[in-house]
Amino acid sequence: MTRKEKVSDILVIAGLAAFAYYKYSKLTGEEKDKMVQDLRETGRNIIKELIPEEIKGFVPGILK
Repeated sequence: MTRKEKVSDILVIAGLAAFAYYKYSKLTGEEKDKMVQDLRETGRNIIKELIPEEIKGFVPGILK
């Protein structure tokens, strides 16, 4: 990967981050709360699916 490609990749990522921030700033309080709840639930579901049952009992704070 050349330096020019790396710079263009960084600019694309920065542009996406700026667009996401813009969209988030335009959300209402209710929409922000719903989005956070959805993200938390998705994270919990991923943990439930990916962590083996025998490990869940040994690590405090992991949902069973």
